[in-house]
Amino acid sequence: MTVKRTIPFFLAALLAPAALDAAEPKNLLPNGNFSGKEPLAGWLTSFPDEAFYKDNGPYVKIAPASEAGGRRAVVLDLPPGIAGNQGGKIESVPVPVVPGATYRIEVDCMTWDLSAKIHAEAWSTDPNPDQKRTIFRRAPMGGRPALIMCYRAQVPSPPGNAKSWSTAGREFTVPKKVTVAGKEQAPEFISVKVVNYGATMGAGKSYFTNFRLSRVESKSGEQPGPRQP
Repeated sequence: MTVKRTIPFFLAALLAPAALDAAEPKNLLPNGNFSGKEPLAGWLTSFPDEAFYKDNGPYVKIAPASEAGGRRAVVLDLPPGIAGNQGGKIESVPVPVVPGATYRIEVDCMTWDLSAKIHAEAWSTDPNPDQKRTIFRRAPMGGRPALIMCYRAQVPSPPGNAKSWSTAGREFTVPKKVTVAGKEQAPEFISVKVVNYGATMGAGKSYFTNFRLSRVESKSGEQPGPRQP
């Protein structure tokens, strides 16, 4: 009798981790919690084609664990005069996207001195790669062609000047087709960005970690609705 009872419990212990893994949506953002050997691998911090963010790189740092409640996080640490003008920015490298699919984005935030805006942005091949590169047009990089932004989903902003962690998130559906230069084409990539800013000419900082982007698999015939962050 003892053996018969032990085997099911033993099997349940083995299967439990697999069941948890199956239930957890796959994070499409590489190194979303900055725990990789190179903490900022998979992230853009300098933006040479964007006038406001050309010198942004030095503002993006890995936060001391003592400042971030023991968490692995990035801090956007802005010197005087920056928060009240352009603010600071960090953005994931673009990852492939499925046109027409629904996704969920979530970011853990502790805005501290400032406020923050979070966006998911879809990109398609730019049919005019010779045009000036801007915040809406990206140069070829990492095997990707020149890109043009074709869709943006804004996440409800986290509380400003918050000294504790909160999660901001939403679901959104990527268009199946977009019109670029008068022609229809499909979105190909998606990126996630955070900008911190404040109505101050003084210095300020904000903390972010645990960036998640996952595809929402809806049940047959069911349209996924928005979820509260």
